[in-house]
Amino acid sequence: MYVQPFATADKHRGWAQCAAVCKEWQTILEPKNFAQLALEPSCLDDLETLVIRQRPLVQHICLNIDLPRYACRVCKRNDSMSSHRSTIISRAILRLFSILSTWQPTGRLTLELSASSPNTRDWTQQEKAIRWHDPKHGWVDGQQVKTPSPPAIMRLFSPLCLNVPQSLPVLRHELFPEVLKALWEKLPRLESIVYELWRPRRHHYQIACAYELVFLVQRSVPKHVKRVSIFKDFNNQLTLALNNAMPHLGRDIGTTSAVNLKLAKAFAAKSHHLEHLSISYKIDAQQFFTSCQQLPCTWNLLHSLTLTSSTLARTVPHQYIYTLLRNASSIALRMPQLKTMVLWNSEPRQACAVIHQQHTASAMGTLTWRGTWNLELSDDDVESWKKVAPGPCYLRLEKEALHDVDSFP
Repeated sequence: MYVQPFATADKHRGWAQCAAVCKEWQTILEPKNFAQLALEPSCLDDLETLVIRQRPLVQHICLNIDLPRYACRVCKRNDSMSSHRSTIISRAILRLFSILSTWQPTGRLTLELSASSPNTRDWTQQEKAIRWHDPKHGWVDGQQVKTPSPPAIMRLFSPLCLNVPQSLPVLRHELFPEVLKALWEKLPRLESIVYELWRPRRHHYQIACAYELVFLVQRSVPKHVKRVSIFKDFNNQLTLALNNAMPHLGRDIGTTSAVNLKLAKAFAAKSHHLEHLSISYKIDAQQFFTSCQQLPCTWNLLHSLTLTSSTLARTVPHQYIYTLLRNASSIALRMPQLKTMVLWNSEPRQACAVIHQQHTASAMGTLTWRGTWNLELSDDDVESWKKVAPGPCYLRLEKEALHDVDSFP
């Protein structure tokens, strides 16, 4: 178990040891030492027995699960099965939840779940990739010249199916939506959800998961959740490789549009109960605002809204961009507590963002264009955003140029 040290400077490295022998030092050092815990499954027994009096001090727990190395099927070596990886993760999560179920709620606790194998970590070492020369696996002198096969890609991004017992005491990813539902139901004080999705999926599988996510958002996001952040990887390279390998499956554009619109409607309805919402590349901002226009409600709780849109691109006629911004301002009028709205795009050579902020203390609002390309806002757009500010409020227009940047979050 790793406990965050109070003093990071080398000359104070031994300070944390003082807490073990002096109660006066404990009151000073322990709040910092136990604020953030980084755990491995082997540490969980220590967590249960050692951290008792200090439980109220714990604010963040990160469970890092090491998975077995996976072998290469091209090399004809045996590989660990996906079910084995699921079992390892399931046992670790259930063990942690079982321990946390004995804790008394004392404040906000952030739980971070992470799993990786040693092979996966190798991909993050770019300096090692520069030296790779492995023609058999598509690498020549540090350059990838051949796309991995679909089975190789899917082994990296295959979803996990965890058997979460419904009979557990209250405890309540990529994971199947049903797994997320089971986890959320076991966390009765859950306030914030951060969910990161990987894009590499065959098209028909993406559609199926999207429909499951629609149902999940509509029926299973707890009402006590205040903040939702969903980020979908925007790199299409691996997805294109999967779809090109199976062209006979085709792509039903009509089905894709229908499920995306259903998902936008689900998030529009759910955002009525949220304080913060951020969705990147899972739905388009235009679909979200269109769905909001069909709802007769006011978003009295929403403080911040962040969305992506493919309309924000230099190749798109400006009139479509202006329409998007006016639709955004009309919905912002129905969000009286809104302090920040961000619309952005980070596709290659299209990076930009439109940022609206309300500064209550100074009775001033700002509308900022930030990007690698320039857009002159229309007079109608500016006037529509002036109406968003409650009462007399000055709207300041700002521009920030980004140079030599291919993508922008």
